[in-house]
Amino acid sequence: MPAALSYPGVYIEEIPSGVRTITGVATSITAFVGRTLRGPVNDPRPVFSFAEFDRLFGGLWDASSLSFAVQHYFQNGGSQALIVRVHNGALTASVNLSDGAGGNLVLAAANPGAWGDKLAATVDYGAPALAAQLFNLTITDTGSGAKEVFFNLSSDPASPRFVTQVLAQGSALAVATTVPATRPAVVANADFTIGGTPDGADVTAAQVVSGAGLAAAK
Repeated sequence: MPAALSYPGVYIEEIPSGVRTITGVATSITAFVGRTLRGPVNDPRPVFSFAEFDRLFGGLWDASSLSFAVQHYFQNGGSQALIVRVHNGALTASVNLSDGAGGNLVLAAANPGAWGDKLAATVDYGAPALAAQLFNLTITDTGSGAKEVFFNLSSDPASPRFVTQVLAQGSALAVATTVPATRPAVVANADFTIGGTPDGADVTAAQVVSGAGLAAAK
C-alpha cells in the first residue's frame, strides 16, 4: 500500500512485479528402468548410494544390466538415482499359516522374485499367553539376515493391531493377503514357497513402455 506522506519530498514506492523467478531443479538425477532382484514394482524410488540400492533392490545380479549400471553410476560420481523396477512374469512367494479350524492366514512376500523363497514366519502367543485373537509374528529373511517382529497382532479387522494393517504400514518383507476369523496356530519357521520361474523372463519393451501415447511412439 502507498506510504503515508507526512512531509514534502520525493518518495519511492516499490510495486511487486508479476514476474516470478524460475526455481532451479536438480539436473544430475538419473533414472534407471529395468529388472532387479527385489524391490517395489512400477514405483519410482530415489536412492542416494549403491549401498541403499543393494538394500532396497538386491544389489548386483547377472540378469540385471540395470544393477551394474547403477553401480558404475555411483562409482563415477553419481549422487542420486531414481530406480523403477519392472519385471516380466516374476512370481511372489507365500505361506499359509493354519488356524487349526480350517482357516489360513496367508502371508505373501512384499514384492515378487526368488528372494521371497528365503522368508520364514514364526507365530507365538507370548508368555504369559495373549488374549484370544492376539498373536506375535516374526518374519525372517534368511537371505539378507533381516528380521521383523510384530507383537500383539489381531485377526479382528476392527482392531488397531489388525494384522493386515500393521504389516502394510510396518513391514518391508511381507503382507497379509488372507486373514481367518481366528488367530493362526503356533508355528516355528514356516517357510514361504514359490514355484515356476520366480524371477520371470527378460524384460521387453512391453514392460517398460505403457500408455497409449507411449506405446504408439516406441
